[in-house]
Amino acid sequence: MALSGASIPRVSFVIANYNYGRYVAQAIDSLLAQTFTALELIVIDDCSTDDSRAILQRYATEPRVRLLFHSTNQRNIRSYNEGLALARGEFVGIVCADDFCLRPDAVERQVAIFDAHPEVGFVYSAQTYVDEHGVTFRLMQPWTTDYVRDGLAEFADLAFRNYVPNTGTLVRRVAHDRLGLYDPELPHAGDWDLWLRVATAFEVGYLAEPMYAYRFHGSNLSVAGHSPRQANREIAVAVSNGFDALPAHAPPALRALRRAAIQHVLLATSWGDRSLGRVRRAWIGLTDAAWRSPSLLGTRMFYAAVGRTLLLTVLGQRRYQDLARRRAARVHDGPPTSLPASQG
Repeated sequence: MALSGASIPRVSFVIANYNYGRYVAQAIDSLLAQTFTALELIVIDDCSTDDSRAILQRYATEPRVRLLFHSTNQRNIRSYNEGLALARGEFVGIVCADDFCLRPDAVERQVAIFDAHPEVGFVYSAQTYVDEHGVTFRLMQPWTTDYVRDGLAEFADLAFRNYVPNTGTLVRRVAHDRLGLYDPELPHAGDWDLWLRVATAFEVGYLAEPMYAYRFHGSNLSVAGHSPRQANREIAVAVSNGFDALPAHAPPALRALRRAAIQHVLLATSWGDRSLGRVRRAWIGLTDAAWRSPSLLGTRMFYAAVGRTLLLTVLGQRRYQDLARRRAARVHDGPPTSLPASQG
């Protein structure tokens, strides 16, 4: 059921669901409970085979929820783009069906940044990692204070690591109108590709307090849907696309970061898998990175990644994480401004 013409929303969220019947109600309810009420939810069920349809039908009479049911599976990026094309909000975003909003004022605070800064193209926040039961096990806070900053300054950091969550990040609709939606050819790295493109043309806003939760479980798309090799390929394409999209006035020093950035991001898949104890995937991602960019074999960061992956293999995840937390220095195999070493 769509909102009436008299109730045009300012914010639209797309929730794409595939067999997340056990989680999707929490995602929907966390958004309907927002203090900012001028929003709509476009919930797309991507031909689920579990009890998702029955659960979603409970919201059929909710005026701020529109339900769409696919007859064939379209996958996440096509579902996102379908929902965004239908969205009426001035600000639009994605909330994955297995994630949820942590704070009732999250959207209100994001919209306040947009309203105060008309040149901001997207607003993101720190996020909390939770397990399948919703229990927090990690804070992902790329920066310790709120900010609004120039997009090219953001690009210089974002080109080295994707610290912007897909869930909960709101995009000014005119940025999509100008730069396009998610790239269907990048089902794994489509969000990173989008953030880089928007950063080439708009300012970026950030909230240091976690506003949304990202849920880890055995069927996450980042694991179940994409191999480390595919992830590496898409990440390299996304970052290359970002550099290709830089405006003519971008400083030469920023353009000169291209080679170093691609080397760094080719280690991102292995880094992410290692930080979550996925030993086999971490090794596959690492060896594939070396195959794609043999020049990595001449860098210290590659051998640092090898050493840490070996430590994980020998020590196991718990002891490896304990060791990482005890490290005094913020030294890791990612860019120095990205994420705390205790998270890698």
